[in-house]
Amino acid sequence: MKRKTLTLIISLALPFFLASGCWNKVELDQRAIVAGFGLDKAREEGRLKVTVQVAKPGEIKAGAKSEGGAPSAVTVFTGTGYTFFDGLRNLAMVTGKKLFLSEAKILVVGEELARDDIGKATDLYERDAEPSTRNYLLIARGEAEEVLETEMGLEKIWAYGIGNTVKAMSAHGKAPAIEIADFLEAVESKTTAPVATAVRLVSKGEEKGEITAGENKARPPKEIKVSGAAVFRNYKMTGWLDERETRGLLWVTGKIKSGIIVVPAPGDDSRLVAFEIIRAKADIKPEMKDGNLTITVEVEEEGNLGEEQPDSVDVTVPGVLRELEKRKKEAIEKEILAAVSRSRELNADIFGFGEAVHRKYPGEWKQLEAGWDEIYPTLEVNLAVDARIRRTGKITKPAEPRS
Repeated sequence: MKRKTLTLIISLALPFFLASGCWNKVELDQRAIVAGFGLDKAREEGRLKVTVQVAKPGEIKAGAKSEGGAPSAVTVFTGTGYTFFDGLRNLAMVTGKKLFLSEAKILVVGEELARDDIGKATDLYERDAEPSTRNYLLIARGEAEEVLETEMGLEKIWAYGIGNTVKAMSAHGKAPAIEIADFLEAVESKTTAPVATAVRLVSKGEEKGEITAGENKARPPKEIKVSGAAVFRNYKMTGWLDERETRGLLWVTGKIKSGIIVVPAPGDDSRLVAFEIIRAKADIKPEMKDGNLTITVEVEEEGNLGEEQPDSVDVTVPGVLRELEKRKKEAIEKEILAAVSRSRELNADIFGFGEAVHRKYPGEWKQLEAGWDEIYPTLEVNLAVDARIRRTGKITKPAEPRS
């Protein structure tokens, strides 16, 4: 009896599975797989410039080469529309295929549009089921179109390479890894200021000081640099955080996973000591006393001694490890204070201090909430940083030359 029932179910369901399979195959042939989106203000008043980076699956294994010689399996299309959605539909006419949006990994928004209203970029993600709010949100120092048109190292699908770089830079504390869902959650908060990952184009060699301004020679090609963060008030960008300020933000929010801390060597500031961050955690503790509100940020960090310049440190000498821990603690404090100072300049609670106060003092928060913009710039913030050295490596001091 059971076997007859099972046979009947399979017989009824099989045509639907087969029909579904055929339909998907046809649709796939007619779709252009979008790896990343870009959105800028267009030259025409009231229009947006939409850029899509489309993957070419047939050329991924074939090892297609770009003009610069790096592997490439993408094509970039740019068009305009009155809205993001309108622009995508117009691009579908250019590509000759329906744009398949669910495989995209990043959304890059140009600075001009971000300062005007980034909601023009994010609203589609909230409403449409196909593009994922798990896309990384990046703000370009310039135009998003230029970012998506730039090769990304040896990555064949450049947008995916940018996404991987965001994760790597976040792990090392150089940029936040902000997904669109994270950004929208911060927008809905009544106090926490949203942030997004910053991206820019630099000339190859520029970051290393290999290029001299005014040299009469051809400029080297551009490369993508993911670094720092963009700060918002609601849907409008108000300013930037540099790498140092960004790591200060990530210390406070407990998002530091690894990275390097460099400090001057005890007794010789001209020589440096580098520590690898092994683990870190943070806690935000509001305190209300006699009507005065203070915030204490507690950070616990543990790391290993990774490198020292020769003849700078002998960890067997009493007190040296304690001094190194002190210097590491001070370096962390300076990064946090730099972030706090910059956030006050922008009057943007990027740390979620207001949310912490709300959780601990829900009654008092009713009186504080309306005036938080006036309270935040003068809010007393105290630091309690505990930095420890876990290991010093295989040696106690560098090799010394014979006298």
